[in-house]
Formats: sequence, structure tokens, C-alpha cells
Amino acid sequence: MSFNAYLKRQEQTFTSIASCERTVNRFLEWSEKQSIKPEEVTYQDLLLYMKDCQTNGTTQRTVQHYLNMIKHYYNYLVEQGSVVTNPVDMIKVQGVKRKTLYSVFKPEQLHDIYNSFEVNSLTDKRDRVMLGLLVFQGLKTTELGNLIVDQVNLRDGVINVPGGRKSNARRLYFEPQQVMDMSEYVNNVRKVFVEQSDYFKPQLFIGSTGGDNVVNFTHYMLVKLGRHYPGIQNPKHIRASVIVNWLRQYNLRKVQYMAGHRFISSTEAYQQNNMEGLTEEVNRFHPMG
Repeated sequence: MSFNAYLKRQEQTFTSIASCERTVNRFLEWSEKQSIKPEEVTYQDLLLYMKDCQTNGTTQRTVQHYLNMIKHYYNYLVEQGSVVTNPVDMIKVQGVKRKTLYSVFKPEQLHDIYNSFEVNSLTDKRDRVMLGLLVFQGLKTTELGNLIVDQVNLRDGVINVPGGRKSNARRLYFEPQQVMDMSEYVNNVRKVFVEQSDYFKPQLFIGSTGGDNVVNFTHYMLVKLGRHYPGIQNPKHIRASVIVNWLRQYNLRKVQYMAGHRFISSTEAYQQNNMEGLTEEVNRFHPMG
């Protein structure tokens, strides 16, 4: 079985397979220049490769990405019987600020965060809809800002999240309680905001005076939430909780799709610490964890 076939069996996407093969081929070219056979690569050889990458200006996060790809290759060689152990298993790049948490909100807590949000104004109705997309669909703040009205499908109860430079597009279903709130916002609240401000852009989320700075909208929404949930750090905290909860319910590939991750390694990062609460890791560069 070829390495390409191995990756396909792992249900890697076409883009991920192409990226993985390019990275592994660069590593194999480096190994050949060092007169090292792939089957004989050691821990020390990998440290040397990492040092060469760093010398050439490669960031620590990219080095970690390279190692993840090379790890797939050595898992393949282990399966083929060409090597006994995977030398990459011993290595972790530090100095990378990981997407981690001090605590993870459980699904029932996320539901409570949404349901307990007080609505006293038209702006609150908008913020409640935005909050729903954070706690149920795990959207990023930038994704909230990029959404347009036509991407909301109330009939089917779905939202089509567009892809970006660092994320893939996906189609996500609303929770039942979201549909009514979204309908009220799209069909009534947003129209009032448009009439008040002559706003003409297609952005889904706008202000009562016509602005569309979702970062500000989200900030004030979280300030209000903080009165009841002071443990909420930021939108990333909520998103990470959503992804960790998904990993307890769905397989890795499905969660990658739902989260919009381009690479499976991004999804795998949320599996650490047995998904029981994650801690921040910011250390100086050193190859060993």
C-alpha cells in the first residue's frame, strides 16, 4: 500500500493529502542530503531537521505542523513493518501558544448561557442570535462578521458558514431554540436597523446605527454575560468548549468539518488532557516536552 493510499484510508481530505505529501517529500530530500535512510532516522536526526528548519526562518508553529505530517509518514512505515517505532512520538515543539483552556463548559452549561441571556432591547435580540452561533455552532468572531443574510436558511434550519484563509466552509444545523430567534432577527430586528441607518451591505450582523463591527458587538455581549458567568474568558474559550464537547460525541473527521479546520492536526489539538480541562502552555523553544 502506498503512502497516498494510507492517507486516503485515514479519510484525509485531498488538500490535506497533498500538503502532507509535499512536507514528507521535503523531509525525505533533506534526509537523502544527510545520507540518512528514512527507515534509520533517529530522534537526534529529527532534532537536526528541526534546527535546520528554524535556521531557514520556519516558525515554531510551522515546525510543529511539519512534524505532524512526518508523524503520519512514520505511522505508515510502522504499519508496513519498515520501522518498529515512530521517532516523532518523542518530540513536541514548545514555544507554540496552544489553543487551550483553564476549564471547559459542558453542553448543559452552554445551553444555560444561551437561555439565560436577558433580552431587553433590539440590540439584545441581535446579541442573543450571535451568542447562539458561538455556543452551538462554535463560530469564530471573524466568521460572525463575514456572515451575510443569504447564508441563513430558516426553512432547513441551517447556516452556511463561508471558508476563509485559515478555515473551511461548512453547513451547520441550528438548535431548535435558535430558529425562532434567528427568524425574529432576520425578518424584523435587522430590517429596523437597516431603516434607521440606510445600511446597504449584506452583512448579517449590524448595529442599530448601521455599523457592522462584530468585535465590538461581541465584546459588549460578553461583558453582559460576565455578570452571570464570570468564568467566560473570550469567544475562543466558548469555541474550544464546543469543540471539546463535539469530540466526546462525534468522530475526529466529523468534528474537523464542523469546526472548519483545514488540517486534522488542528482538531487533534483539542484532544489533549483527556478533554477534561486544558491548561495554557507558553514556553521557550525547546524540542522536548
